[in-house]
Amino acid sequence: MRSPAVTFTGPGEVEMREVEVPGPREKEVLVRTEYSLISSGTERWIWRGEFHQPGQAPHPVPLVPGYQRVGIVEDVGSGVTGVQPGMRVFATVSRLEEVTAFAGSHCQYGVTPLDQCLPVEPGVSPVSVSGLVLTQVGYNGGSRPRVEPGDLAVVLGDGLVGQWLAQRLAHRGATVIVAGKHELRLDRAEAYARARGVDVTQTDLEEEVRKARPQGADIVAETLAVPESVDLGVRLLRHDGHLVLNGYYREGYHLVSIQAFHNKEITVHNPSGWTRERLEATLELVEGGQMEVEGLVTHLVPWTKAADAYKRLVWNKEEEFLGIAIDWTV
Repeated sequence: MRSPAVTFTGPGEVEMREVEVPGPREKEVLVRTEYSLISSGTERWIWRGEFHQPGQAPHPVPLVPGYQRVGIVEDVGSGVTGVQPGMRVFATVSRLEEVTAFAGSHCQYGVTPLDQCLPVEPGVSPVSVSGLVLTQVGYNGGSRPRVEPGDLAVVLGDGLVGQWLAQRLAHRGATVIVAGKHELRLDRAEAYARARGVDVTQTDLEEEVRKARPQGADIVAETLAVPESVDLGVRLLRHDGHLVLNGYYREGYHLVSIQAFHNKEITVHNPSGWTRERLEATLELVEGGQMEVEGLVTHLVPWTKAADAYKRLVWNKEEEFLGIAIDWTV
């Protein structure tokens, strides 16, 4: 069958194309997408040809991005149990034909392995689970460091990962500061993570942290993936603090001083990727209202205008945004 899909054709070049979607094989599920959430940081790196494993070449174009969507099961292959046509599921990767699927979820239809599909409880807003992989990234980072009640945690970066990191750390009992440059995003952090938002263009973050904790923060979570941000995180931490590196650190771009970590006896956490166990734990929190997603979606874009949204928002950053969800139902 043919299906419209967001397709990167080169750096800064995107269009909606019809691609071939195969039928489900053994233990695969055909999902009709309702909503898919853009991971703007990762997808921008993919789009630039900068997201790849060390020593490997960039993924070839044309390429369909996206690794998270929610939709309705249309068909199942042999050996599938636990889901059936008509059920709503969250799904990660899609198998497509004719194009590179990396990971192929920004597509109206896609085939996904059964073990990458999670049933969604009836009554739960599908938009709230449309970005479950990225929500899980924040959950993972926020679950790694030891947290004692009242510990001070500083999140560097006010994007989606930073938001969910802050929510998870606050849920575990930390007092959270989210540092960023965007009023809209800092307002969301204050509303949904009960965090204190600090605009680093107006306030000296190091001074603010020292006022709150002269010895330094107990936890710093870094999401910006630039050398200056990691260096700042190390300076903000107390002796024996915890540093969470929760960004994508590109090959040949990032160098850190191991001695700086050594001097303060810092514990470094490196969360990455997703597992079914963590997706299930994150989904339970989302369904239970303990992690907020829908309130972070500032742009809900019909799929017919998705290419324009990518150019205006993800590539050119023409207006402020936080979460961008593509609506495939219209």
